[in-house]
Amino acid sequence: MNDFRPIPTPPGAPLVGNTLQIPSEGPAQYFAELGRRYPEGIYGLDIAGVDQVFVYDPDLVTEVCDAARFGKPIDPPLSHVRDYTGAGLFTARDDEEVWGEAHRILMPAFGQRSMKAYFPQMLEVAQELVGKWQRSPGQPVNVPDDMTRLTLDTIALSGFGYRFRSFQRDDLDPFLQAMLHALTVSMGRMTQLPLVTRLKRREDRSYRDSIRQMQELVDNVIRERRQGIGTGERDLLGLMLDASDPVTGKQLDDENIRDQTLTFLIAGHETTSGLLSFALYSLLRNPHVLARAYAEVDRLLPGDTVPDYETIMKLDIIPRVLDETLRLWSPIPLIGKVALQDTVIGGRYRLKKGQKTSIVFPLLHNHPKAWDRPQDFDIDRWLPENKAGHHPHAYKPFGDGQRACIGRQFALTEARLALALVLQKFAVADPADYQMHIKEALTFKPSDFHVRIQPRREHERHSFDRGPVALTAGAEQEAAIRGVGVRLTVAYGSNLGSSEDLAQTIADRAGRSGFDTTLTTLDDLADNLPTEGLLVTVAASYNGKAPDNAQRFDELIATGLPEGALSGLRFAVLGTGNTQWTTYQAFPRRIDAALLAAGATPVVDRGEVDASGDFDGMASTWTNTLWSALAEEYAADTAADDGPRFQVELLSEAEVRPSIVSEQAYPLTVVAHEELVGDPTGLWDFSIEPPRPSARSLTVELPAGVDYGTGNHLAVFAKNDPGLVTRVLDRLGIERDQVLRLTPATGGGRTHLPLGVPVTAELLLTQFLELQDVATRAQIRTLADHTPCPWTRPQLETYTAETEEAERRYRTEILEKRVPVLTLLERFPAVELPLADFLAMMGPIRPRFYSISSSPLADPRHVRLTVGLVEGPALSGEGEHRGLCSQYLGRLEPGDVFYGYVRVPSPTFAPPADPTTPLVLIGPGTGIAPLRGFLEERARQHAGGTHVGMSQVFVGCRHPEHDWFYREEMQTWEQSGIARVHTAFSALPDHPARFVQNAIAAASDTVWEALDNGAYLYVCGDGRRMAPAVREALAAIHRAHTGSDDATAQEWLAQLEADGRYQQDVFA
Repeated sequence: MNDFRPIPTPPGAPLVGNTLQIPSEGPAQYFAELGRRYPEGIYGLDIAGVDQVFVYDPDLVTEVCDAARFGKPIDPPLSHVRDYTGAGLFTARDDEEVWGEAHRILMPAFGQRSMKAYFPQMLEVAQELVGKWQRSPGQPVNVPDDMTRLTLDTIALSGFGYRFRSFQRDDLDPFLQAMLHALTVSMGRMTQLPLVTRLKRREDRSYRDSIRQMQELVDNVIRERRQGIGTGERDLLGLMLDASDPVTGKQLDDENIRDQTLTFLIAGHETTSGLLSFALYSLLRNPHVLARAYAEVDRLLPGDTVPDYETIMKLDIIPRVLDETLRLWSPIPLIGKVALQDTVIGGRYRLKKGQKTSIVFPLLHNHPKAWDRPQDFDIDRWLPENKAGHHPHAYKPFGDGQRACIGRQFALTEARLALALVLQKFAVADPADYQMHIKEALTFKPSDFHVRIQPRREHERHSFDRGPVALTAGAEQEAAIRGVGVRLTVAYGSNLGSSEDLAQTIADRAGRSGFDTTLTTLDDLADNLPTEGLLVTVAASYNGKAPDNAQRFDELIATGLPEGALSGLRFAVLGTGNTQWTTYQAFPRRIDAALLAAGATPVVDRGEVDASGDFDGMASTWTNTLWSALAEEYAADTAADDGPRFQVELLSEAEVRPSIVSEQAYPLTVVAHEELVGDPTGLWDFSIEPPRPSARSLTVELPAGVDYGTGNHLAVFAKNDPGLVTRVLDRLGIERDQVLRLTPATGGGRTHLPLGVPVTAELLLTQFLELQDVATRAQIRTLADHTPCPWTRPQLETYTAETEEAERRYRTEILEKRVPVLTLLERFPAVELPLADFLAMMGPIRPRFYSISSSPLADPRHVRLTVGLVEGPALSGEGEHRGLCSQYLGRLEPGDVFYGYVRVPSPTFAPPADPTTPLVLIGPGTGIAPLRGFLEERARQHAGGTHVGMSQVFVGCRHPEHDWFYREEMQTWEQSGIARVHTAFSALPDHPARFVQNAIAAASDTVWEALDNGAYLYVCGDGRRMAPAVREALAAIHRAHTGSDDATAQEWLAQLEADGRYQQDVFA
């Protein structure tokens, strides 16, 4: 039964509703104060005949921020601001094409690289503020006025090469006065009846004069730039004048450039000046925080040190001061939303299509549901471990979604610098005990807020011992070099990172042994194949195909290298893979054969490394053979060095939290998620089969300019579970907020770790290291080398000795039970492993690939993922095992950002170009993921009037009420006539098919007819049991309908594969 409730609304007057209750000065403050009467987190008002809804409960805000249900309205005051900013980024309507064009053109101007380019201009203006204040020691200064001068001059100079020189005059620049007047009128008109606005003719004339004054100045700046007058051609204005939209190819016209310029001049100074004013007020009201801020500045900017960009980005206390200021004193008081269709929020409040809804930040940012002690100024709530627990939609000072402020990074960088410079130079006091009074225009600022400033004296500053403490873990034994700098190229082909890791290790060792070493991908090698020296290749196979970064090299050798072309080259090939795959070592074998045919000479026999066996042991055996051969051949000492590859420095406190991900990756935003698994209670006897773990459907927004195709993958860079990270920190005895700086102990080489950058121990373990990989024998040897305990060392050596018994014990007790290094450290507390050695032995977090479950025909900017959470008792018998990436994705909430990239699988897995081609789709469990995208594409084509071929869909799960993913969609598509769904239920005893291969056999005639009519067949899911069983079922269909033997049936399947009509996306 629906529990719909009316939205609470204060009583109003006939005709005018609540309009006259709203004060002309401070309407947004009135909205916030009124909201405190309604603990429901929602209320309504009738303003000039228009029903307005105000929300501030975090859960209601979450729904209102759903871009699929709500858009951005351009209503008062924005519709009045539009009088002078036109279709600028802030005031353009959602349906105006120019918004997307301008946004795409301007995005590069607000990246981290651009911030560094703007920094000299930011510093120049901030020093002008300091100069003005230094001329008035002991005198009160008007903080909001001077911060307004600062931020206006900064955006004008950085963005447009224009100098207002505001600090050289006592009064505000006429442009700024005109802007403030226009903004004040715009806000006042928000609460006026249209008749009242029309009657205020004198005000309207002055309003139009102010607009004309602003537009004339900007038009003149644009005109001069086009004539080649002025500087800053690489700034915002230069970008708008010269750049084209990468999607449409269009450039912005001068009118829109003027609109954008005014938008940036307004938005780029209003909010930041308010933020800095509120920040100084908050510091003066919280002297313990002010002391911490002074200490940080004195440590990083001692004396009169001129700040640089890198130092400002190392600040930690000041950014948290700014974050907390934005929470308590957000300069933007509210943002508007509009319902795109009739909808219900909170399960009880009905909103009609077109309903105007405002999010009230002063209430949202202080809501007790989201914030502990919400009225306290607590900068530690912004520590990483605390931020992780924040409500995802309770903090929105820069707006929401794709219409959020594009200049956020610019504003925060400018504010960091300005506040740091003020604290470096001045002792700030408030002898008048200022009581907060907010001045309200388009934004909030303190009104008439003065402070007294005095230059800081030397004895008032903190002093610090700036020398870091070095932490080493064993002496690095550099391999002696007796070679002659022989050229050695190490080339790899790798999708998941294992081959790249081995190649990196080989390249590092070769470099330390004196070889002139180059590390590259096989694709890059294809453009510059060496004809002499040494070549080592390390490569995997993907369903028999080359990895993504070795495709061009595979094409090169497929065409045939000229006979004798590589007669001067010596080479070695190491192949990685998994013997559970029938295509094991296919690509490395092709490399070996091609190099031999071209006349190259092998240094050692081709090596094979099996991921289903002792991967590390096999790799070590082959590389030891390689080093011995190279030492003999080239007289180079390739003896392994026992020390760690890294030195670690401990710093005094957390300063920087870098985020380093693959160059391929970009930020991806979670838009929505839903649970796909239902409650199994009472559905079946769990002794037949246990229920499956949770599975999630995630909707993810791609960045502008990124597209995808049906059947593509999304590569995801996960983060380790916080509980797992805590276990490692506890075992190694390291505080989570301890800052480390890693530097190469020797020549270095490429690494997955952030070298030379201060980083917290928690962040390092969370984002850079695979913590759950099975311990290798080499890693166990390292553990044994770091214990003085006479009992522990022999226990570990039982797995590493060069005996058949040790190999058997390692295989059965470590490898088969998937025991990681962390578990061994916990089992053997007498192992005293230094952090440097732990870092050196652990590999990088590899991307995990998820089949995209949607079609761009439905939404080109949003992809859907189907994620089965991996969890259960650890095979080692110690605790629980939780899959790294699935659990990471399962923790994400709408609004969270993670990193990844769209990837085209190799071999391809995509529907045929001809939509009339029939399909056979086989995807039990999460294997349905890409096939849902296929069906969504066909459904969209069908809805658009295109004839589409029939899809025979085979789905499998435990019970239809428990884990039949996307059941309602499947049934809808079946009813529309584009698909026929065949089911298999493994926990439903009376169902005719337990597994999909049974359902295929039951539909033998249908499948044969579809394939005989040219159908394409797709299989996705488990490659160990399901895929072979499906292949056998298909072979049985061929034998039954043709009378052939098994060899002929297998040839038929192989031909389907060769023709691209039998495609698999399967996993072990």
